[in-house]
Amino acid sequence: MAASCITLGCSSKAAPPDLTAITASVVISQRWSRAELSHFAVSFHSDDLIECGVKADLWKLAEVTERGYTWTTYQLTPKGSKILFAIDLKGSGKGHEITFRGPYRLEITNIAPGSDPDTRRVDFRWEIDWDKAPPDLKTCLPKFELSGYEVATFKLSGLDWKFVSYSKPDDASAPAGATPVAVQLP
Repeated sequence: MAASCITLGCSSKAAPPDLTAITASVVISQRWSRAELSHFAVSFHSDDLIECGVKADLWKLAEVTERGYTWTTYQLTPKGSKILFAIDLKGSGKGHEITFRGPYRLEITNIAPGSDPDTRRVDFRWEIDWDKAPPDLKTCLPKFELSGYEVATFKLSGLDWKFVSYSKPDDASAPAGATPVAVQLP
């Protein structure tokens, strides 16, 4: 008995599990399934986007008045609001920003220690799940533009890893010794 205590350890506490790519994917996907933290934006250039979205009834030109100032801008229609979260369309065709509601696919690309011993930084790539995307989204937006990278912070709570926040890859630098991993969920 004493020998097993020495080789196995006498601690009554179970060692906390390490955060795996599968666990991180499941936690992020669960949030998305409840429409939590599922709004990702992309910026791109397109000369045809505005006209296509107006024809598809995704957005319309509207006059807005606030604090005595009036301007025109594109706003989502009720139909567009079911597909997209927000838009910022430019008349020049350059620098459009569209914020999506999903559906997404994700790929965990890296898990690294965070700033504290009980935190992890999870880098991942997301893309619109083209097979499940609404037809009107497919009509106006190019498939190759509908992806991006994010960083999720996880914190160990008891024996479970909990999602804390997102940040852009530029906002969170990778700690030394980060190990890349790749797990893609269907």
